Amino acid sequence: MNTTTAKLLWLPGLAMAVSAVSGITALSSRHGMTGDEAGWIRSQCAGSSMQDSCAADMYTDFASPAADAQTEDIEAEVSPVVEIWDRLRSDFTLKAGNDPAIRHYLASYKMHPDAIARVLQRGEPYLFYILNRVEQRGLPAELALLPFVESAFDPHATSPVGAAGLWQFMPDTAEYLGLSQTWWYDGRRDVIDATRAALDYLTQLHRDFGDWLLALAAYNAGSARVQRAIDQNRLEGKPVDFWHLPLPAETRGYVPRLMALRAVINHPADYNITLPSLPDTHYFTRVDTQGRIDLQVAARLAGISEEELKRLNPGILRLTTPPDRPSILLIPKASEEIFGERLARLPEEERIQSIRHRILRGDTLSMIAQHYRTTVDRLLKVNHLDNTEIIAGEFIVVPGS
Repeated sequence: MNTTTAKLLWLPGLAMAVSAVSGITALSSRHGMTGDEAGWIRSQCAGSSMQDSCAADMYTDFASPAADAQTEDIEAEVSPVVEIWDRLRSDFTLKAGNDPAIRHYLASYKMHPDAIARVLQRGEPYLFYILNRVEQRGLPAELALLPFVESAFDPHATSPVGAAGLWQFMPDTAEYLGLSQTWWYDGRRDVIDATRAALDYLTQLHRDFGDWLLALAAYNAGSARVQRAIDQNRLEGKPVDFWHLPLPAETRGYVPRLMALRAVINHPADYNITLPSLPDTHYFTRVDTQGRIDLQVAARLAGISEEELKRLNPGILRLTTPPDRPSILLIPKASEEIFGERLARLPEEERIQSIRHRILRGDTLSMIAQHYRTTVDRLLKVNHLDNTEIIAGEFIVVPGS
């Protein structure tokens, strides 16, 4: 990697390194992760120094007759593994390893099979799309699973240090990669924009280092840190592959977590895990709303909950589509036809029902809620506020009735 590139990638890479250590853990308290899901990530085994007592009984990645027979027996009793997992397996290309760190995370995953299944289930709206983008670029299919490691497939995830979205971008990293961040919209959370940025970044890192494991390490720790580790090992006559580099503890565990997940998907029965049934088909489609529209109105037209619409459009921060961007929404594929029919009949005056209220001196959330016949809790939720403190001169969105 040349010096200019190293300088360019230092800042966003460093931000990635700082955010990754708390990216998934933060979900337990701020984004609805259950105690079980947080538990397997922070289990005693996962917090150990990867001793033999924490190792999995065996590590199976490539197919074996015994593993296949075991899988067939279990599949006779439960729903068969659906095609999305078959497609992932067929496109896995990273070199499998048997490093103790991989066995360490496999042991942790094996102890919490239900949590693994729930996190993978949460990825249903996104995994098909991400895998398609990965395949179109000719990249290893393992990259489609990186949001499992980064955010537990929660696009609303925010780490304590400010990393956000499926791919856990810090603000500076997002700016470097061309992701817009405004009062209305955060590209770090946008499923399509953030996926494009993440795959662009990973592709660039692979060009720099010529190795996918090193590229993943740089995504987590930063290019400059990985390059320094390579230079140090070369100077000392040591190997310069990922497994031998003197990297931060978080980064030394980052790649093994992904490789352990790959092993689980290859042979779930070996780790007492039943993969959720995720169809190998489009979950969402993009629709042009032909102008700004409230999310609650759009959800009603699509016949889905507002929560489901926000799950597909987490980059939209307010109740209304942004005024400075194309009016595009993601909706479930099954809702495309009915949405189009209802949108065509929607009167123009009914498209926007929320109000952008400018906070005046002396205003309180309670007063604003009473004036607009809504609740303080609703105002807190739709404006992503942690408390009732508001500042005169700023804006607050008030939902329509």
